[in-house]
Amino acid sequence: MAAWILGPLLLVMAATQASDPAGFVDALVAYEVGGRAVAWPLAVLLVAGELVGGLGLLSRSIEGRRLGGAVALAVAVLWSALGVVAFARGLVLENCGCFGVHLAQPLRWWVLLQDAELLLLAFAARRRARPPSGEPADTAISRSFSAP
Repeated sequence: MAAWILGPLLLVMAATQASDPAGFVDALVAYEVGGRAVAWPLAVLLVAGELVGGLGLLSRSIEGRRLGGAVALAVAVLWSALGVVAFARGLVLENCGCFGVHLAQPLRWWVLLQDAELLLLAFAARRRARPPSGEPADTAISRSFSAP
């Protein structure tokens, strides 16, 4: 279930951020992690990660779901780290940037709760995409499609 919530969410995040790259970069510059020289590659990394994570989580293949889960978890960790560090530093951000220039919301404590939810969803999706320990992936796949 986590993958079906998180996958589309990541795809919407990527699409809205990519719809105005310069605006998204401006939102990332506000995090004060190195100016535009860092914000542009970070923007590309986030959009690409959200695309790969979202598409992977919605994939029919176990390999796609595994990759999507791992990438989604990395993206969630990155967004959470950005938010926590900016909040701890007392930065005033008028737009957290999660949806680029769209649906802008200031960085407040509830955005950190949203980041925590993103982390939990990503962790659950990643965990669900892995076979039980010690069980080969092909056995886990055939077991999941067999009748009870």
